[in-house]
Amino acid sequence: MVVKFQVFKKSSPNSKVTIYLTKRDYIDHSSHVDKVEGVVLFDPNYVQDRNVYVQMGLIFRFGREDEESMGYNFVKTLYIDTTQLYPPLKEVKASEIQRNLINRLGNFAFAFNLDFPKLASPSYTMMRGFEDEGPLINVEYEVMGFVGATEQDIDKRNVANLTVRRLMECPTRFFDRPAPDGNITKAFLTCSGTVTIEAALTSSVYFPDEDIHVKVCIKNHASREVKRLKAKVVQLSEVPMFSTNQVRDKTLMKADDIICLAPGACTNREFVLVARVPARTATGKIFLQGKLRQDAEDQLAPSTVTHPSVSKDDIFGIHVQYAVRIKAVLGPLFGDVTLDIPFTLAGRPE
Repeated sequence: MVVKFQVFKKSSPNSKVTIYLTKRDYIDHSSHVDKVEGVVLFDPNYVQDRNVYVQMGLIFRFGREDEESMGYNFVKTLYIDTTQLYPPLKEVKASEIQRNLINRLGNFAFAFNLDFPKLASPSYTMMRGFEDEGPLINVEYEVMGFVGATEQDIDKRNVANLTVRRLMECPTRFFDRPAPDGNITKAFLTCSGTVTIEAALTSSVYFPDEDIHVKVCIKNHASREVKRLKAKVVQLSEVPMFSTNQVRDKTLMKADDIICLAPGACTNREFVLVARVPARTATGKIFLQGKLRQDAEDQLAPSTVTHPSVSKDDIFGIHVQYAVRIKAVLGPLFGDVTLDIPFTLAGRPE
C-alpha cells in the first residue's frame, strides 16, 4: 500500500538549509493551538562547528507602512520557541510523517515541534483599499530554520523560512449558547419621556454570508416622534497592547427603515442582515483572516476567542468581535438610542 502525504518545502538563499512542514494552517481551539511539526535538512559541510536552530517568528504590523516617518516603523517582531536541532540537545518525538521524511532525506534531517505563543492573536490582516500602498496592519507567523554560532547569529543567506497561519476555530460549546438579546431605555434632555429598544437574534454563532435574523421591538414613550430605525452588522476591533477601550467599529451591512413612530406607540420590525466582506474602499478598514497567497479569496476575520486564563488586555496583536447594532433616530436636536447585540462569527473552512 502506497501512502501519499503533502509537505511544504522552502530552502535558504544559499540552498544549505531546507525546511519542510506537514501543513501551513494551524487551528487555534482557544484551549490550545495545534503544534507545528516539521523537518530541517542541512549541509553538514557548511555547518561545520556551528549550530542549527529552528524558531517561530511573530510579526505584528500595527500601522500602515505609508504613515511611517523619521526612521520609525510600525512593526514588532518576536522570535519565540527557539530550539537547537544540531548538535541535538534533546530527543524529539517524531510523528509518522516526520519519520518518513527523515528516512527519505538522510542522516542530516532533524524533526522539530514548535508551539504558538499563548498570548498572541490569530492571523489577521487588514483589507487592502485600492489606494493603499505597502503592508497594512496584520499579524503573521513564520517558521525559520537557520545556521549560526548562537541563536542570535542570523544571516539571511542561510535562513529558510515559511509563513504559516493561526486560524481561529469557534468552540463547539458556543453553538449551544442561548440566542443573545438585549434592551435599553433612554431619556433625553431636549424632550420628555423615554424610548425603549428590545432586540433578539436567533443564534449566538453565525458563519460568513449566513442570514442574521434580527427581531426588534421599539416603544416610544417620549414626547417626540421616532423617525427612523436602523440596523447594521459591525466589526469591532482593537489593539489591546497599545490602547485599551479604544475600539474601531466598521459597518459590514446596514438596513434603514422609516417608521415615523408617534409618541405613545410601539412597533415590531424584523431585519435580515449578513456578515460579509464589504465592497473595497479607497483605504482598508475591515480585518480579514490572514492569507498565504495574495490571490486567495477574502474572508472576514473570525471572532477572537481567548483561553479562559488569558485576559483580552494581555493579547499581543489584534482582537476582533462582532455585533448587530440597532439605532432609533429621533432627529438631530433630540439624539439617538443605540443597542448592540454581540454574536460570534465562526471561520468558514477553506
